Amino acid sequence: MRQRTKLVLLAVAGCAVIATAACGSPSNSAATPPAAAPSASAGVGAAADEGVGSAATPTASPVQPGKKPSIGQGGQQDQGGKSDQGGPVSEADWKKVAFRTLGCKRQAGLPERAEVKRVDHADLTGDGQRDAIVVASCPTTTSTNAVHVFVFEGNSTGKPLLDAGQGLYLRTADVQTSGRKITVDAEALSDDAPLCCPDLRIQQSWTWSGSGFETKGPKTTKIS
Repeated sequence: MRQRTKLVLLAVAGCAVIATAACGSPSNSAATPPAAAPSASAGVGAAADEGVGSAATPTASPVQPGKKPSIGQGGQQDQGGKSDQGGPVSEADWKKVAFRTLGCKRQAGLPERAEVKRVDHADLTGDGQRDAIVVASCPTTTSTNAVHVFVFEGNSTGKPLLDAGQGLYLRTADVQTSGRKITVDAEALSDDAPLCCPDLRIQQSWTWSGSGFETKGPKTTKIS
C-alpha cells in the first residue's frame, strides 16, 4: 500500500514540473531582436553589410542633363513653322508664302501677309505625300480682293503646282478633292459686275496627269 502511494505522489510531482515548464510566461525568455535597419545616410553599401540586401533597381533612368526627351512619332513644330517630322507649314507662314505668290503690293498700314481663308491637305499627285491647298487673297483696306486657290507640292513653299483663280475674279471658293482631282466651286465677278456683287457661278475641276494638272475648262452660269 505504501509503495502504491509513493508511485502516485511521484506521478503528480512529474506532472507539476511539466505543467510549470509549459505554462511559463514568455516574457521570461529572451526574444531575438530584429536586425536594425540602416540609416538613410548609410547608403546601399551599408544596407548590404547589415544583411538587408541591395537596393531595388529603378524602373526608369532619369534624363541626363542637357538631353531632351524624345518627342515621339507625332513631331513638334519648330520656330520656323515646319514640323521636325516633315509636317505642314504653320498658318502664319502660309500667309507670308501666299503674299509672295500672289504678288501682293506693300501698302502702308497693312501687314505683309495675305488673307488666308483656309488651308487643306490632300495627296493630289499620288506620291504618298499630302499636298497643301491654300485659299488666299491679298490684303486690302477697301474691298475683298480676288481669291486664288493654290496647290503646293508636299511641304514645298516655292512655285505652286496650280493657281485655280488665275485670270478670274473669284470672290468665294469652295474646294473639294477626290483622289487626284480637285474641284473649285466659286462665285465670281464678270467684267461688268460691281465689286460688291458676284454675278457668276464658276465650277472647274483639275486632275493630276503625272506631270501637271489638266482641266476641260470652267462651267459658268449666271447668278440671277
